[in-house]
Amino acid sequence: MTADQGMRLNRFLARAGLGSRRSVETLVRAGRVVINGEKVTDLGRRVDPGTDTVEFDGQPIRLPEGFRVYAFHKPDGVVSTLAAQGGQPSLLPYRYQSDIPERFMPVGRLDSESTGLLLWTDDGNLNQDLCRPKSGLWKTYEVDLNGEPDRDMVKKLTRGGIEIDGRPCRPCRMHMNPDGTTRQWIMEIHEGRRRQIRRMFNAVGLKVHRLHRVAVGPVRLGNLRPGDFRRLDHQEVEALRGLVGGANGNGE
Repeated sequence: MTADQGMRLNRFLARAGLGSRRSVETLVRAGRVVINGEKVTDLGRRVDPGTDTVEFDGQPIRLPEGFRVYAFHKPDGVVSTLAAQGGQPSLLPYRYQSDIPERFMPVGRLDSESTGLLLWTDDGNLNQDLCRPKSGLWKTYEVDLNGEPDRDMVKKLTRGGIEIDGRPCRPCRMHMNPDGTTRQWIMEIHEGRRRQIRRMFNAVGLKVHRLHRVAVGPVRLGNLRPGDFRRLDHQEVEALRGLVGGANGNGE
């Protein structure tokens, strides 16, 4: 295999579900990856998936026959990590009870007190594309507030008039929930900054009582029950890939 043949090692590991391309580079540098019996720390190394034997921590690593994406309804009070934090339950028991393989990882996060749609995938490249700040992927939330925002507040929120950590938030979309009251809103953002929606409303003097994500791009939560998973169909996965430009794998 010549230097320009095969697949870059970080891409191979990401597609195998070990993390994003950037995060798996740490695993390579730590000497935890072996190719054909040789420990590898060269980030420029290439892999031929058809002929090379790749191991991570002594376990063989192979590309999945087809990548999958799941929708998950995150319950209230659960942290969006695979390890419990501060006595709060993690996502791990839900993965076990639904027999989701270990290679599947959650895409981004929801606050522990927020509920709703959280995507999971074994495609590290797609995971990275979905989390990229400039992906432009709209995420839709139901928001219950402690008061009614006036016209000026709505204008400030939606036109990028709020700063968080010294940087302005991008313009967003916001309208009243037709099934609710003047304190219940639908909000769409295409950023993923820490506790962003709660901090945006705090900036205009309002408090979020309930935050529930109902859609990520074209994927909707629907009637999925808290704690349950649903495998996305081919059309949903391809629609996601099309939005973020992550046309890797076949999504089956």
